[in-house]
Amino acid sequence: MKPMKPLTIEINGTGTHNRGAELMAIAVGQRIRATFPDARIVVSSCFGNPEETAKYGFHRTWEYRGLVVGRIKSAISAATRGIRPGLLDPKEVDIVLDASGFAFSDQWGERRAIRETQALLHPRRHHQALIMLPQAFGPFENPGVSRECSRLFERALLVCARDSQSFASVSSLGFERKLRQYPDFTVGVSPMEAKVAIPENYVAIVPNYRMLDKGGDAGAYLDFLRQIIGLTRQHGLNLAFVLHDANEDRKVIGQLGGDAGSIPVLTDSDPRVLKGMLGRAKFVVGSRFHALVSSLSQGVPCVGAGWSHKYPELFRDFACPELLMPRLNDTAALESTLRMLCDESQRTSIAGRIKEASLRIKASTELMWEEVESLIRQVQAARPECRAS
Repeated sequence: MKPMKPLTIEINGTGTHNRGAELMAIAVGQRIRATFPDARIVVSSCFGNPEETAKYGFHRTWEYRGLVVGRIKSAISAATRGIRPGLLDPKEVDIVLDASGFAFSDQWGERRAIRETQALLHPRRHHQALIMLPQAFGPFENPGVSRECSRLFERALLVCARDSQSFASVSSLGFERKLRQYPDFTVGVSPMEAKVAIPENYVAIVPNYRMLDKGGDAGAYLDFLRQIIGLTRQHGLNLAFVLHDANEDRKVIGQLGGDAGSIPVLTDSDPRVLKGMLGRAKFVVGSRFHALVSSLSQGVPCVGAGWSHKYPELFRDFACPELLMPRLNDTAALESTLRMLCDESQRTSIAGRIKEASLRIKASTELMWEEVESLIRQVQAARPECRAS
């Protein structure tokens, strides 16, 4: 009897320049490997370098994203497969698990929606099942974005919205039947110990360059961080920057000026180590979404500043909406929040509330995986070689 081809599952929408995206790939890979140990887990060639891919036990395809450049790079990559062993043809994939995080929205525009949709709806993928894991969606006021995302949702077996606003945005397009609401699925990834010295009694600041180009008021964000630095030092706590994107987010530090350059900078290529760093903090001041998730899932309070609807939804999920700063120039609110978090008793009380919420979120994530795994088993059973046997 001919041996059965291994189930091949691709994780779409993740890369290694953004450690939050890499964390999503790790979370998916760990879960799939535990439930389907014989499956091949695939990422695109955009996922870092071959060494990083091998580190997590992933396979790579020759496919690159992009309307023009991506096609050219894909053609070159496909043509050179013979001298680059280990690359898989995207046609070999059975199931695509989309973990884009936040790609399908007016805020990213029509071009990105077209790029992602064309890749996932390419003829070589017509046989593949598509499952959209929990992520932020919408709004869809832009007709082009709405059109492309509707095509994608129509193709999917399951669409998981990460929050109530995302749920409402997808629902407005008419996909209630296949739509579910589940929280971010990286909460269960275990932290790893850092190999560098971590300051004692420290507050972690996680900047986000997106606050400068997407947040609407770059100056207010920089002033916000300067106030954080000054107020935290007044309470006798140490500071360290923890970078989730060492290239882009370091630019934020450079624009702060003053003595910000003297604050220690911690970073690592492994997001699990970054999570370990954040777990050691008294509290975190963050603008990177998955840095906030990594902190809150460990019961570490966060002062949040965000640039999209996914941030207030996250803080509501973790039962601490008062810690998100809706107005960066509200000095009185910021001072009050920092006084509260610098007080050991109040911080401990808030941390306890966050830990209880974290348990609920992890239980909901387990339900999500059970539903996803049920669909994977159905797809697996329907493969031609399975039906023939």
